[in-house]
Amino acid sequence: MTEINFDLVVKENKRLVLKTVGETLIDRFEDSIEDVVQEVFFRVYKALQKNQFDGRSKISTWIFTIAKNEANRLNQKRLKEEEKAKRYLESSLFKSEVPDLALESEKSEWIESVLIKVPEKYKNPLTLYLKGHSMEEIANELKLKEGTVKSKLFRAKEWIKKNMGGDSHEFQES
Repeated sequence: MTEINFDLVVKENKRLVLKTVGETLIDRFEDSIEDVVQEVFFRVYKALQKNQFDGRSKISTWIFTIAKNEANRLNQKRLKEEEKAKRYLESSLFKSEVPDLALESEKSEWIESVLIKVPEKYKNPLTLYLKGHSMEEIANELKLKEGTVKSKLFRAKEWIKKNMGGDSHEFQES
């Protein structure tokens, strides 16, 4: 295969890659379009350096396939992360770690004592979630994407685990 000018390849195919990635990514993951496009051209560059483009198809077809595959890979990764965060939020952190309190007011006090310590950027989504709002409702209320809400809740859970330990009884101070 002859020498291929990478700058020219990028210039001629950037619209194709942007369009493909934009159409393939799930809407709530559109914040990752630039990352995926960058990854596509990184993969193209590496493959061209190793002479992995064999010329059996047009270079644009080859790049289209890489873009489609990379966008689908990100979709799968983010969906898996969301599902993992959702399962955790629905089970262990907010169900088994909240102590079995006889009075609702005691439970509210316990939650408030935890929320006081949580970083500001996680408080609103976490508060709304604990009040029973759905991911969609929280997203609408805070004018965020559902994926962003799920990420913030996941990060809040990680922060609580890291900074407040695993023993829920140590948080029961009024």
